[in-house]
Amino acid sequence: MLKLRTESLEWALKHIENYGDTDIFPVPFEYEAIRYLWDTNTRELPNGTNLKEYLRNQDMLQWKVRDFRKCLTPKHQYGFRQSTQLDPLDTLVYLALVYEIGHDIESKRIPVDRNVSFSYRFNPDDEGRMFDSEIHYGSFLNYCETKVDEFIGDENIKYIVVADIADFFPRLYLHPLENALSSCTTKTNHAIAIKKLLNNWNYSISYGIPVGQDASRLLAELTLNDIDQGLIGEGVDFCRYVDDFRIFCSSEKEAYQQLAILAEMLFENHGLTLQQHKTRIVPVDEFRREYLKSRESVEIERLSDKFWEILQEIGIDDPYGDINYDFLPEDFQQEIDRMNLLEILQEQIDSESADSKIVGFVLRRMAQLQNTDALDLVLENIDKLYTSFKHIFVYLNELDLNESQKESVSEKLISILDDSIVGHLEYHRMWLFHTFSNGQGWNIDKLATFYNEYFDDTSRRKIILALGQENQQSWFKTRKRSIMQLPNWQRRAFLAAAKCLPGDEASHWYRSILPRLDVLEVAVVKWAMSR
Repeated sequence: MLKLRTESLEWALKHIENYGDTDIFPVPFEYEAIRYLWDTNTRELPNGTNLKEYLRNQDMLQWKVRDFRKCLTPKHQYGFRQSTQLDPLDTLVYLALVYEIGHDIESKRIPVDRNVSFSYRFNPDDEGRMFDSEIHYGSFLNYCETKVDEFIGDENIKYIVVADIADFFPRLYLHPLENALSSCTTKTNHAIAIKKLLNNWNYSISYGIPVGQDASRLLAELTLNDIDQGLIGEGVDFCRYVDDFRIFCSSEKEAYQQLAILAEMLFENHGLTLQQHKTRIVPVDEFRREYLKSRESVEIERLSDKFWEILQEIGIDDPYGDINYDFLPEDFQQEIDRMNLLEILQEQIDSESADSKIVGFVLRRMAQLQNTDALDLVLENIDKLYTSFKHIFVYLNELDLNESQKESVSEKLISILDDSIVGHLEYHRMWLFHTFSNGQGWNIDKLATFYNEYFDDTSRRKIILALGQENQQSWFKTRKRSIMQLPNWQRRAFLAAAKCLPGDEASHWYRSILPRLDVLEVAVVKWAMSR
């Protein structure tokens, strides 16, 4: 038997509330419902307890995974990946299990001071942060720069291998991960429980771990630890950030030899391969010019370049992490505020390929300032900002728009569904409909039509929530008797949105169906009734 500790569950919920459940999807409203019933007992839960105690009492070796959802998401302009959003209770369990063996995993990895792996070093805090904030992609670049500086004038060091694993998370074989879990901890039941979760999410397919989850990131790092150790054993001078490798060599011949060692280890140990178009052997000077050029002292002409220079002065150059304006030193905040953020956006739109990190930061800052000047610009150029789609809608959802602005925005968003190249992906439709579900006053007449037009679960769930926000009582009245026929994610949306039913109709209906609901649905109903 394996039961999770109370403090682990508390940490997992804080992690989600402060950092989200993934870095890809909107955070599900269910976490608000979970928090509402986290410490509040109710007779509708087993033994009249609360959600925290319910999870605390579960045997993780017998835990049955719940419905998750996958959809195709853009990785870059012409590339895609399958991303996963787990059921909220599964996410809590997954995080708590990995958290409880996190220090065991970290102790198994090559120590930080060896300057080998700069990604996702386990160092949690009480507010739900999982990883050491001092070790990140910027640290990786700094180390590479230091190595290159040491190479100047050294005739023995001339070439650097730049290599990247192809489809790392989706193609990661589970058997090596399971072996690594078993060998890294004496908490055997934790390893067994995590293996069962991964196998059940994969329907017994032997590869792939959930994309976008912090728990998955730590497991992936554990899995690559044998590659780190193997390269060290072969005398290879290298460093790594997630699936990006840099190998420092004395000759082109040695570079080919060590690249072959890496490729063979990845394939033999994990069935992984390197991305051909990202794998190169480059001379030191070219490496400085092409891979560290953003860190050189060059004349800054474009606002976007100046913007990057400001961020890099304080070590913020991690493409995998968000930039929080509030955490920047005051003098850097002032320098950013003096810049023309709208012109930076225009530069990105006019460029061959927009930098989603710059776009994301600028839009988050404009949202903090409640600056709506970028609304028309980003919506009219959404095809060019294809890879920044999420950032556009995070910006849009944080603005306090008036009725006239909502009317104008809603017309543009609906036109995107029909006319834009981005409207074909359910991931994009999900974010678009999320806007309509994220507050009242949009007055969208076609919501019910959209529900009948789009059949994917992600779109329909958001449309149901939007119908509730728009107080479409008749739509819910005609469908409430067939709610149990809906898929789980849509059913929870219906339960949350049906609070719009008039008078006591909602409360009477909620009470009548409570005995038929599972624990998460009970939490959603209790939370909806409280609102």
